Amino acid sequence: MNLSHLYTLIKKEFDLEFRQSYALFGVLLFAACTVFIIFKSFNTLGAFQWNVLLWIIVIFSGINAVAKSFVQENKETYLHYYTLFDPLELILAKLIYNFIFIVVIIALVILLLTIFTLNPIVNWSLFTQGALLGALGLSCIFTFIAALSGIDRGGTTIMSVMALPLVLPVILLLIKITAVSMALMVDTLVGGDILILAAIDLMICGLMLLLFPIIWRS
Repeated sequence: MNLSHLYTLIKKEFDLEFRQSYALFGVLLFAACTVFIIFKSFNTLGAFQWNVLLWIIVIFSGINAVAKSFVQENKETYLHYYTLFDPLELILAKLIYNFIFIVVIIALVILLLTIFTLNPIVNWSLFTQGALLGALGLSCIFTFIAALSGIDRGGTTIMSVMALPLVLPVILLLIKITAVSMALMVDTLVGGDILILAAIDLMICGLMLLLFPIIWRS
């Protein structure tokens, strides 16, 4: 793997995103509008509702953000990439970019929920560990499903159908870890949940890195 190639591909992702800034701001506007609608509907949120809504908004904002990863460029472009880059360089560049994007979405949703309602998080260290591992897991799942969708041009329809069942284990663990970080429940085994989440991330990312070169060449 050539690190300069990886850097070039990541830079290309950011350049393309800012050149098509409507897509970036569309996702961020979706997250902001969703939080505002929830605030106007409920007026106030308890810590439990805050926890669940945070990750629901992140899931659907993340799908909208990552769905275009492999469909915003035509097939001829990827044939050109095929002659220049290793498939692992391409998928890692997409993964790193999508991970950063999902982390930004999480931060934005937390900021908006804090402004409009409250912020019940007590243990920020635990929450940050869970959120970063969760963002990695979501970005791995969404990136791989986006790659599959991009191959047959299925778009967001196939991605939504395939991705939502796969993210359930990650989201359920995130909700539990976040609940502990908010002191909504006491769980002395939360460290084990962090390790399980990390193991899920490793398994998903490993499968993606193993299968993507085969899929891309097919």
